[in-house]
Amino acid sequence: MAKRGHRTTLDRILLAITALFVLGGFMALGFLKNVSQENRALFIIVSSLGMLGGLGALLFVHAIWIRLRAWTWQRAMAGWHRRYQVGSPPKFILPDPLAESELTELAVQTYSRIGYRLANRGNADMFLRLINPEGRTELVACKQQAEPVELHQVYPLELEMKRVKAVRGFFWAPAGFTDECIEWGAHRSIVLADRIEIGRWVECAQIKGLRWLE
Repeated sequence: MAKRGHRTTLDRILLAITALFVLGGFMALGFLKNVSQENRALFIIVSSLGMLGGLGALLFVHAIWIRLRAWTWQRAMAGWHRRYQVGSPPKFILPDPLAESELTELAVQTYSRIGYRLANRGNADMFLRLINPEGRTELVACKQQAEPVELHQVYPLELEMKRVKAVRGFFWAPAGFTDECIEWGAHRSIVLADRIEIGRWVECAQIKGLRWLE
């Protein structure tokens, strides 16, 4: 079962509060006949204000969430680029052994925390589809195997990127990649993440990301 996000929970609470005020307004119109006209009018006014306040809160939360995702994403990507250029080893140690489904779930948590929106969870598809705060598509592939990933195993990611017009791709493979694969990936918008690089991403999400965005 997919985990319910904090944003979804907050939206449901605000919608429930708004629905209560709407229900209160209908009650005032049809069911509170024994109440004086002045009190009924006051009840309707309060219900209307509550309903408008609930809708306004939903719009406000939506706007804040968009800004929060964009700010977190920019901050996290800048932090990852610095770690990548310096080449510093991460403190995060990837558990071993790790099933491919667990590796995929780790990728979901990592990218969600740094501001990406998940368009699917990879249950029926080979790739995770991410939407960055700029509204552009990025793809993630996860492969757990004992040997380094070979070039023919990465080709499907590039083909899918062209099909969906993704601006960037990530390939997570703790066992690493062959030299041919690394040379090929250096000329494309695909990040080949071995055990060390995955550790950098996870560490970046832990430091720069926000759990509220998961």
